[in-house]
Amino acid sequence: MQLFDKELLEILGFIFPQIMMLAIIYFLVFIVIFLDLWAGVRKAKLRGEYRSSVGLRKTIEKISNYFNMLFMITIIDVMQMLAIAHINTDINRHLPDLPILTFLGAIFIGFIELKSVYEKNEDKEKAEITQTAKIVSKVIADISNSELSSKVSQYFKNNETNDKNDSIHDNDNINT
Repeated sequence: MQLFDKELLEILGFIFPQIMMLAIIYFLVFIVIFLDLWAGVRKAKLRGEYRSSVGLRKTIEKISNYFNMLFMITIIDVMQMLAIAHINTDINRHLPDLPILTFLGAIFIGFIELKSVYEKNEDKEKAEITQTAKIVSKVIADISNSELSSKVSQYFKNNETNDKNDSIHDNDNINT
């Protein structure tokens, strides 16, 4: 039993630094996302915008996407760290077994969030207007030509009927 405990402690001693590095990386990514949320709420307050749960849902979705990406990268890192550990035992050297790809992924997320924090309000408004224009153009493109022409002709027919009724009432007023 003591042999098993000794081996377990040796394994934990080997992986504990990597686990701590990964925990710190994940925590820092979460902090960066929170800072972006905080900056977004401040900017919305300055613009006088209503702050709703829509923005919070976007943040939750962003957290989910970022951490899914980081989990996948970390799995690849675990494989490379296991390979390095195996190589280290074979060649009796100590190559560093760091979660390099996870570091790079976290740095990438950090730069994205940094850009978002320092992005000007006008740029975000332009992006929202562009998005709205794309939606409107898609809706217009989705309406078939026959539907559009029937709606236009219906509109003109309704206006002609209203104009005739108005002129009849005008003539009645003149005759009396």
